[in-house]
Amino acid sequence: MNGVHLQQYADDVLLNLLKDGNREAFDVIYLRYWEQLYFYLVKAIKNTEEAEDILQEVFVSLWKRRHNLGSITSLYTYLFSCVRYGGFRYIRQQMKKTTFRKSWGFLFSEADEVFEQQLDANELLHLVNREIDRLPLKMREVFILSRKEDLSHKEIAHKLNISDKTVKKQINNALKYLHLKLNV
Repeated sequence: MNGVHLQQYADDVLLNLLKDGNREAFDVIYLRYWEQLYFYLVKAIKNTEEAEDILQEVFVSLWKRRHNLGSITSLYTYLFSCVRYGGFRYIRQQMKKTTFRKSWGFLFSEADEVFEQQLDANELLHLVNREIDRLPLKMREVFILSRKEDLSHKEIAHKLNISDKTVKKQINNALKYLHLKLNV
């Protein structure tokens, strides 16, 4: 039999010939269904190159499995199911890639934001420390004991042998000075 002659055979005959390893029957099946399956896939997945790849895989698989196709009753239904499954697999992979890209982008944007916040915080801390260093000696000492060592007014007064009122006034003056210098 030649390929031109086989074109007139029904699918069930072509399927039986394919099961017996007839290459011409495979070629007729390919020519009969390729275009229809291709347009279905392109419409479903919106990607011509991927549609071609999926179809290639389906037909290669059909040829490789030709001796194990005993349960197939409808060639068209079988091919359509294979193509539809290939389309689903492609869409699922694209969804995973999209989710991955979104997650990846989110991670980097979050990391960038955290990094920028850390830089801003470090810069602000540097500015505050620089201005604290410019405070008059006694005021600086009271302020550091209050804010950095977390001592109470009474503890500072006792440690520096000054009154609670002096401690309070020094801290208030330091805060006013820092507020003016840092514009906060």
